Amino acid sequence: MRRVNYRPYIFLIVFFLCVMSLPTNGAERIRSVFVCSFAPCWKGLNFLKEKSVFLFTLPFASGFRVPDKTLELDRLSQENLLLKSQIDNVRDWLLNEDRIEEVTARYKALAQYSSQGDYFKRRAKELCKALDLQISSLPAKVIFREPASWSSTFWIDIGENDNDKIGMKVVGKNSPVLLGTSIVGVVEYVGSGRSRVRLITDSRLAPSVRAVRGSEQNRYLLEHLELLIFALERRDDLFSSAQESKSAAHVLYRLKQSLQEKSGDLYLAKGELRGTSNPLWRSRSQVLKGIGFNYDFPDAEGPARDLRSGKPYGTSSKENPVQLLCPGDLLVTTGLDGIFPPGFRVAIVSSVQTLREGASSYEIEAVSTAGNLDELSHVFVLPPI
Repeated sequence: MRRVNYRPYIFLIVFFLCVMSLPTNGAERIRSVFVCSFAPCWKGLNFLKEKSVFLFTLPFASGFRVPDKTLELDRLSQENLLLKSQIDNVRDWLLNEDRIEEVTARYKALAQYSSQGDYFKRRAKELCKALDLQISSLPAKVIFREPASWSSTFWIDIGENDNDKIGMKVVGKNSPVLLGTSIVGVVEYVGSGRSRVRLITDSRLAPSVRAVRGSEQNRYLLEHLELLIFALERRDDLFSSAQESKSAAHVLYRLKQSLQEKSGDLYLAKGELRGTSNPLWRSRSQVLKGIGFNYDFPDAEGPARDLRSGKPYGTSSKENPVQLLCPGDLLVTTGLDGIFPPGFRVAIVSSVQTLREGASSYEIEAVSTAGNLDELSHVFVLPPI
């Protein structure tokens, strides 16, 4: 009777026990090395995956080998993909410069009114801090996303080496990661040349936010509206007649004028946002869940308000009652979590759940102002606060 050799099984058991017992720093370094090695091939593999159906089905469908012209077209497509990536990088740089100029102009405008009240002083101070952070930010490229945690984390191409090059710490643990002026995540691991970012769609990240209603809402809509007007003015093929094109333009310009009217801001309910994606596999869910939203304590922005009526507490207050949360409210960071600086956009409220009997706070659903986080290619990293 043949004896069973148990040595390979014992070796495998010991190997897996050693791997599972690795310290966190060691495991993170191994993952970072893997990402550094695999990242150059990642985009190429994604491109080949999209083309594989065409390349393998064409010969069998036609009965002939793949012609040289097809291979040439495939080569040109790869070159176009590379050029598009480079153009996107340059565009993000330009948009960052425009954004800094916009924030600077807003700061100058608010500084003129700072003598008229504490509200303008707070906004000017907030914008000044945001401007300092954005000037110190570093652009980064998304180089790898693990399929098992697609909606939870991704890797970017900057790390400790970039801090050494510029002589200051920008990329560090808990560095906020932005797309435009919208929060998309936070750096949770920093390697020598690569870093891992945890997205706000992950259930383990909970930024502290509050609802803003008024001018800041309008400014967010204006940014998208101006881009829409610019695109429609160059697409005559979308309208059946010149009159229809003029009517659409007239409506959009009226809406733009309405949004540009000064209306002030209301800073209302505060709470936390949590993602709905778990690190198991690629999730299509972009919905953010909000919990604990109320205005139970007064702050610099106003008095405490009743949860149901929105009426200010205290008989001496003459402010009118307002609804604490409405669909369409803009959610911005408060800075209370100690990770994200205050005043940056996070999400738009999509629905507010009916307040249950005896509940002490609202629960909401929201959508990220950064758009589809599954398709990110370039981001900006701010210094940790």
